[in-house]
Amino acid sequence: MSYCKKCGVELDENMVFCPLCGKSVNEDADKEPIKENTNPEFYEHYEKLTKKQKRKLFWELSGIILLSGIVVTLIIDLIINQSITWSKYSITISLVILVNTTLITFLRNRLFLLGTISFLSTSALLILLDLYNMNIGWGTRLGIPFLFSFYFWLLVLVIIIKSLKNKGFNVLAYIFIVIGIFSMCIEGIMAVYSNNKLSLHWSVIIMACMIPISAILMFIHYRLRKGIDLKRFFHI
Repeated sequence: MSYCKKCGVELDENMVFCPLCGKSVNEDADKEPIKENTNPEFYEHYEKLTKKQKRKLFWELSGIILLSGIVVTLIIDLIINQSITWSKYSITISLVILVNTTLITFLRNRLFLLGTISFLSTSALLILLDLYNMNIGWGTRLGIPFLFSFYFWLLVLVIIIKSLKNKGFNVLAYIFIVIGIFSMCIEGIMAVYSNNKLSLHWSVIIMACMIPISAILMFIHYRLRKGIDLKRFFHI
């Protein structure tokens, strides 16, 4: 008769795992898994940081990487071409990424302000890309309406989810509804851009599919909530 090396419970001959603690019979209880020695001091200090400090550290590292990339590409461009040519694209994109990273780090709880500044910075990127190509086209007439629709409905979705007292399948239901509405916005914007006329076809089919799926999810959520309320009522 053998015994578990971890908890001491008596084991049958054919047992592979301890029925009490789940420990493998053939595994040494005192043996610890081998850990890779990847700067344990840094790992320990990182684990002690708060979430706010971790976000700030991520922002600092991101800023160093992006600013280094800006400087390197600018120097290379100046050395090769004696002027700023292709590097203006990487510089502009890096600056917009840095702006959005800063917003997420320091304004994550102020959704409206975060969304507004992020939309404006990304819209400025599209306009600048058009200006670099000497052509005011898709970036202004197509890209910015897409962005506005995306940011608007994303903000609406976040506000709805935050206002929910009980979260479950109803969150998925609202997400599917917003996806359907956003699809209609995309097709409408593309139709106006291409034909100067609003027309909807495939997005209506997507919306028609999203509505019953969302209804089923809302029904499941309601039934589950009702079951939980009954259990609380009968003290189960």
